[in-house]
Amino acid sequence: MAARKIDGHFICEGGINMSNISVSSGTVVTGASDDLIEIGGELEEEFNAYDCLDGTMAFSDGTLLSVDYNKEGIWRFTPIYKGRLFSKIEQGSVSEDTNDEVYFDPGLKWCAFSTGMQVEINREIRR
Repeated sequence: MAARKIDGHFICEGGINMSNISVSSGTVVTGASDDLIEIGGELEEEFNAYDCLDGTMAFSDGTLLSVDYNKEGIWRFTPIYKGRLFSKIEQGSVSEDTNDEVYFDPGLKWCAFSTGMQVEINREIRR
């Protein structure tokens, strides 16, 4: 499945060619080499993100992640907001040459990635 570019942002959607993927598997996000963000499990996609210093990922459950390929050569994913399907982050290691891995429970429908996206969150909830 290929990502679609809409208004300068890349979007991947679940539901296409998903017959061989177990719904119970959830989704994992990580980096690969110095130029790819990989999504596997329920959603499967690769985003080209060469030298990404200010990326943002958004997910259908409301999760927002800050994305950074740091000077040590490690992909870092930092939660800005944790949605209802966000499970955990396993931190990567420079000494082990591993990237962060972000885990989601089953149910994600789509994800989006952009570099240079301005993200503001109103943390005050009015009732």
